[in-house]
Amino acid sequence: MSHLVSASTLSEAWLRTFELVRRAPGGRLTHVVTAVGDPGAEVMGVRDELEKLLAHNGSQSIDTVAETIFPSSLYRDPCIDWHPSIATDSEAVLDDAAASLYESYIGMLPMLRTVGANRSGTYFSRMITWPGKVAGGTNQLELRIARLRSQARAGRRTNNTLDIDLGADALDTDLPISGVQVYAVTDQRTRSFPCLTHIDLTLYEGQLHCTAVYRHQYLVEKAYGNLVGLSALLQFLCQQGGCVPGELVVHATMADAQPATFGGVVDQFVDEALTAVAAASSEV
Repeated sequence: MSHLVSASTLSEAWLRTFELVRRAPGGRLTHVVTAVGDPGAEVMGVRDELEKLLAHNGSQSIDTVAETIFPSSLYRDPCIDWHPSIATDSEAVLDDAAASLYESYIGMLPMLRTVGANRSGTYFSRMITWPGKVAGGTNQLELRIARLRSQARAGRRTNNTLDIDLGADALDTDLPISGVQVYAVTDQRTRSFPCLTHIDLTLYEGQLHCTAVYRHQYLVEKAYGNLVGLSALLQFLCQQGGCVPGELVVHATMADAQPATFGGVVDQFVDEALTAVAAASSEV
């Protein structure tokens, strides 16, 4: 049975998803779809409470998880949005900002790959230098941005051929690369990298919508950070590609509330998070 959770902010969408799954038998559900109407919007009280829980358990911070998908700390945002009539010098500023991001991350890649979990590359390295282990690979984000700009110049506001494809066999170098292909069909691991197996980008009436598919979504340790990272990636593509962020959807084929790890302290955490949501709602 599938389950749909929808909210305007990523914080509320994540919290409702977590509440749904943690009450299921064993703290797991299949085919859980989380939809965020305003990607990037957060209730900071919810984030703060989750950070406390993660720190208490010695888990990675939200930003650490988010930066595996989009390293916002390395992006010097020029605060310029691309559009078909943009001035040449402004377009150059945007291009330089993106190029600097790619170069900075690729420069860090040898160090990042010394961490065992990153030995096959990270999500972002595979987006910008496929297959993601060394410099010089295919920059899939650059290609997607070029496609978005070409569509905008042609006056086309709808396009459904912008997928970031994570499903092809990463070991077959003869395959044409149509997207960020990181999940090999020969991979027999039941968990571990990559949990994110596919990203779909759909341009519809000038809005860029994003759907990400996870084969196993750890709701406490990873899911919130994943939403933050995916939101930042979507914002970056829209800024660089001349479109407006649409809905962000995450489909977890297995959603895991991690009761064995966090079950003992989660009730108080949820109460505090719900209080933060109520407080934020009363301020609107």
